Amino acid sequence: MKLMSVLVLFSVLFLIVGCTQAGTPASSTAATESGTDSLSESVTVTITSAGFEPNEVTIPVGGTVTWSNTDSVGHWPASAMHPTHTAYPGSGIEKCGTEEQAGIFDVCKDLAQGESWSFTFTEQGSWNYHDHTVLGKYGKVIVQ
Repeated sequence: MKLMSVLVLFSVLFLIVGCTQAGTPASSTAATESGTDSLSESVTVTITSAGFEPNEVTIPVGGTVTWSNTDSVGHWPASAMHPTHTAYPGSGIEKCGTEEQAGIFDVCKDLAQGESWSFTFTEQGSWNYHDHTVLGKYGKVIVQ
């Protein structure tokens, strides 16, 4: 019983610490992954058993990120913070399954192996995200 209490406490603390980082404005002088001044309009993030690769990407306002699941288990990329998914403006898990779903930073379901999902970022900032299904998987999209 004591071990179960410790595991529950650890899990709650892990979720609080790992999922409470909200989006913050990005610096206009941040370097891109390639070290050049030009930013790619589209970036692909591969989802593996190890997490999101790369786990941080930089795109311009209006750029698109595509998440592609290569793992054998399902993954659900969504805006921080778990469980509400509200860090990215206008997003929220309550919009899944509604007419507003297409405009939120939330796939609203598990991506099966081989499936992909894309989101176009219209808001400048630094946007943390997580895997709603598999705990401990995080990433960041920097929109300049």
